[in-house]
Amino acid sequence: MTTDKPKKALIYCRVSSLRQKVDGNGLDSQEHRCRIYAAQKGYEVEKVFRDSFTGGGDFMKRPAMKELLEYVDKNPHKKFIVVFDDLKRFARDTVFHWNLRRAFDARSLKPECLNFNFEDTPEGAFIETVLAAQGQLDREQNRRQVIQKQEARLERGYWPFYQPPGYKFIKDPIHGKLLSPKEGLEPLLIREALEGFASGRFPEQMDVLRFLVSRDYYKNRKSKNRYVEDVKRLLNRASIYAGCIEYLPWGVSRRKGHHEPIISLDICQKVEEKLSGKVRKQSRQDIHPDFPARGFIACNVCGKPLTASWSKGRNGKFAYYRCKTLNCDMRNKSIRRNDIENGIEKILLGIKPRRSVLLLTKAAFLDIWHQRMKDLTLITKQREQELQRVADEKETLIKRVVTTQNEIVIKEYEKKIEEVSTKEIFLKEKIKGVNTPRVSFETALNKVFEVLENPYSKWKSGDLHDKRLVLKLVFTELLRFDHHQGFETASLALPLRVFDHFVTSKSQDVEMLEVESRSEMITQDFLQVYPR
Repeated sequence: MTTDKPKKALIYCRVSSLRQKVDGNGLDSQEHRCRIYAAQKGYEVEKVFRDSFTGGGDFMKRPAMKELLEYVDKNPHKKFIVVFDDLKRFARDTVFHWNLRRAFDARSLKPECLNFNFEDTPEGAFIETVLAAQGQLDREQNRRQVIQKQEARLERGYWPFYQPPGYKFIKDPIHGKLLSPKEGLEPLLIREALEGFASGRFPEQMDVLRFLVSRDYYKNRKSKNRYVEDVKRLLNRASIYAGCIEYLPWGVSRRKGHHEPIISLDICQKVEEKLSGKVRKQSRQDIHPDFPARGFIACNVCGKPLTASWSKGRNGKFAYYRCKTLNCDMRNKSIRRNDIENGIEKILLGIKPRRSVLLLTKAAFLDIWHQRMKDLTLITKQREQELQRVADEKETLIKRVVTTQNEIVIKEYEKKIEEVSTKEIFLKEKIKGVNTPRVSFETALNKVFEVLENPYSKWKSGDLHDKRLVLKLVFTELLRFDHHQGFETASLALPLRVFDHFVTSKSQDVEMLEVESRSEMITQDFLQVYPR
């Protein structure tokens, strides 16, 4: 006497979100119910396929469903029954439901469901179509409700989507789910990256990427995406990092958010202007640790900046500076990197300003700064008046919208209200920025004079940015290099000579004017390199 072999069954489970993995409709509970059903039917479960993917759209985009069909194709001699616990797990789209059914029929797969009986009759097909359409309706209605709730959160100043890098969600007793900066270095690195891009410290997005990689920004992140697209997303989120909320695809214009900002609105505006092309970019320089003087050395013949690169030789690679200017007599003639950098070190070693002169000059800088700080009260008052004018204009426009019936005019008013609202946000931020300066002038000035007091030490011990800062603060013109005689000292223009002149000059008025003229320029140079 022979007995029939048990039928082979494949179990398919699906959830549409990570949250559903742990609730009552999770993958484990689905599999459990399907196994009980298979045991009751006398089926032998050969394999289980588990998907975490939305039910709408092409079923071939579901990894586990695609794997299931490929598994069946590799075992054409077996006849499988596919078990799932609910018809909605099959497909929540009418068109793709029947496409999947046809894919099953082509492979002689028999679907069985815990809450629905498939019938190969006109009536059965009708009921199946109605239920599939009902599943699609439920999915689209759920999606609409989610979007409506998210849009309402956006309009109230909250970010409803996945948290951007540098932020986490916290439960706030007043605001509910609220973005908050993470602990640790990640928010600080993001701030430095955005401020560096805005100030020109990082001229291109690739420079931002190099900075983040050099600071191990990606070290502890699950995503190892180190491409420029990752940086582009970071820069495009500047408004979020500035404490604002907007989502233009849904018509939600920029407004002040309830979360704590990482950068100022001024930095955000500069980043956006640079991304949009409103700010003219400087010509790209290949800033590389191997060539810190690139961009600061000029050809003695044509006066154009030298470029730098590695060259291959018989015994390895060699670092050179070269002139690449067309029609220059020195075009493509190599200068060893050591000749350039040794010459720079020799010049820096010869710069030994007297400490008493530095202290006196520093005091003059501070006097100028304190005088300017007295003018901030007037600036604040002017901005507050401008803010009040903008607020009045906004209120007037809102009143006009209410009384206007013409749809075209209403849209123009709404567009103008958005522009005025954005201006209002920036004015508030500027007023706040005046009252709470982002950078301490004394701190910046101490850093500048730390370089000027001993530029050689800073050059020898510093990193790439420190070395470039030394060159930027000590020399006001490109250093001309002659292939035979080296650097031409006659073309050097040292701000430190102002300090010597401060002592030797017979005219204290002339000397004070020179100090005043240099103060703002030197400090701004420092802030461009170290914006924080």
